[in-house]
Formats: sequence, C-alpha cells, structure tokens
Amino acid sequence: MPIRILILLSSILLLSQNLFATDYKWSKGTNFLSFLEKNNIPLKTYFSMDEEDKELIQEIRANQSYSIIRKKNKISEIQIPISDELMLKISNTKKGYQTTFIPIPFETVDQTISFSIKKNLKNDLYQASKKLFSVKQLEHIYAKSLPFSKMKKGDKVIIIYSQNFRNGKAFTRPEIEASMVEVNKKVFYAFLMNDGNYYDSLGKKYKCDYHCKFINPVPNFKRISSNFTQRRFHPILKRYKAHLGTDYAAQAGKRIVASGAGKIVSKGWQNGYGRTIVIQHGNGVRTLYGHMKGYAKGIFVGKKVAQGTTIGYVGSSGRSTGPHLHFGLYQNGKATNPSHYIKKQVASTVKLKGKPYQKLQTLVKRFRPTFQKAKKYDYGIKQASNKNYQQKKES
Repeated sequence: MPIRILILLSSILLLSQNLFATDYKWSKGTNFLSFLEKNNIPLKTYFSMDEEDKELIQEIRANQSYSIIRKKNKISEIQIPISDELMLKISNTKKGYQTTFIPIPFETVDQTISFSIKKNLKNDLYQASKKLFSVKQLEHIYAKSLPFSKMKKGDKVIIIYSQNFRNGKAFTRPEIEASMVEVNKKVFYAFLMNDGNYYDSLGKKYKCDYHCKFINPVPNFKRISSNFTQRRFHPILKRYKAHLGTDYAAQAGKRIVASGAGKIVSKGWQNGYGRTIVIQHGNGVRTLYGHMKGYAKGIFVGKKVAQGTTIGYVGSSGRSTGPHLHFGLYQNGKATNPSHYIKKQVASTVKLKGKPYQKLQTLVKRFRPTFQKAKKYDYGIKQASNKNYQQKKES
C-alpha cells in the first residue's frame, strides 16, 4: 500500500478516536531530559531505560521533525525518529509513560546511471549523476587499483545503485551496488558483497593498497560477537534495540590497543560500559573502549598514544554477559559503524570460494541485463525497469 494512503488512513483513524497529532522540530541544544521536563513527563522515563537505549537517544538530530499525539489536550503518544530506520515511541499508559523503539517503513529504489566519457571522468560523472557521485567514490570501490587517468573519450561508465525513499523523497545517501568502468576500452566490473567489499565478476577482491587509519582494537580476537546496528530485534526481549558499536569476544586479560593515533580524553567508569577509555583522533573521530578489566600502566587523560599502543585489557565490567570489548566509533559525536573505518591490509589476492562465490554469481546474473541494456545508451539517473518501490524487509 502506498505511503500516502497509509498516512491518510492513519489521519482518519486518529480523528475517529479524537486524537490530534502536531508536528514539531527538535530544537538545537535540547537534550532528552529537558524535553521530558518541558512536556511534564516524569524523568524516570529516561532513567528506567537501559544504557544502550540511553545512548541511542543521543542520536536525535537538531531540527528533526517529531510528532506529539494528544487526546483531550493530554499527551497520548510521542513519536521521535532516532535514525533513518528507527523511531522512539513514548506512550502514556495506565502504568505511566513507556518507551519502545519501532522501525520506520521506507522503500528502496534501484537506479542506474550510464554515460560515455566526453570531456573527463570528473566532469562527466558530476553531470550524469547530478552531483550524487564523485571520482573518489569510484576510487574507493576499485581500491585505487584502476588508472582512471588513462580513460579516453568514448570509455563507458555504468553505476547501479540503491537509495531509500520515504513519501517519495530520498532520505539516505545512495549506495553503489554494482558498477562497470572502461579504461582504454578494457572493462572492469565491481559488485558489492555483504562483507562491505567489492569484487569483480570472478570473485577477486579489489585490493586495498593504501594505508588504513584504524586497526582492530583486540589483536587476535576470537570473533565478533555483535555488530553495529541501529535497528536490531532482540530475540529475548522481543523488541527493537540498537547496538552502537562492535563487540570483540576475547579471553579476559587479552590486551586492548588504540585503534588509531590520538589523545586519551576520558578514562573511568561509564555506567553500562564499566571501565572505559575514549580516544580523540583527527577529523572529529573518537573511539570508545568499554567493559575493560583494567587499564595499562602509564595510561592517563591527556596522554597521546600511537596506533597499536596497549591501553587496557579485555574484561566484563559494567553491564556485560561475558569478557569482550565493546568498541564504539563516533564521527562528530554521531555513532558510526566501525567496520567502515577498519580495513584489513591485504598482502595477497583474495578470491571468493564456496557459498560466498555462489552469492556473487547470483548478483552477477541479477545485474547482467541492466549492464547489457545500459551499454547501448547514455542516460542520467534512470529508475529500475520494473518501476516498483521495494519495501525493505526486516533482517
């Protein structure tokens, strides 16, 4: 059912129940506690939340639209989008105000850009994509392994990407799912896999041949026990939660190292994270290391550390079910997926085998007709041939 019809039906339902919704903007500088006070909501509504949920509400952005639904001039429900996918719902119930997180419905649209080089890659890509993509993005996909400077007039570029829409408007950055680049008439394909890396049609990974700023904070860790997500359905609690970091399962006492060079700006107990260290890096990036058993000698606030310096040891302090490191990464105060920053250096060629290779071939077959059609024509942004919005499914 189209989103506009859903909104209309929701409005009719509200009116039938004598409910009225009013939209507001989240004021700059407002925190959640002052928001509760302003709306005469008990502060225990916040203090009764668990630590992950408390951290998640810090993601509310200035000027973010939110709704307050009232019945007989009393607040019945408040809906505040936290991220592009998750919304905080505050409900006024007989037991008092209750908070829950619910997913926000959206639609994913596949689109294609196809053009031939006329002037140069930078100019032609800028024009064809309507400023959506840059040469740097293509360099990232091909890990700087293609000599883009050798591209000639007539060489072809095809980009297949997806973008999320709500009410007919894009609200996320486009993600390139597959691409084709001709360099002096030699063709290079790239396909995005679930591990976040791009591979050619034969399963060969485009090699990372540049220095990586951040490394895994636990050398020789056992496994990643929990990945970053802003929308995770908890199988026990039966509700949506967030996990704003990566958990590295490791034996208690294993050393923890600084993921990147920087200055220690915080050291001490942080509620659910227990013994914690925060390091400030360049370009507005901070890393957080939680649940530590203890700190390394000579580590103090204000100390500058090099990448790989031991700063502490794996433990289970705070709210933890077992020894592991909770590793958080923040860009200008906003929680970000650490895996986007940490890349393994590749010394030898990586090639997919088994099930991952079979999944790649499924992608190749899926995009082959689009590539074949796009090779024949030049056009700007073009929606997928079926022209149907795809509702993103729960993972």
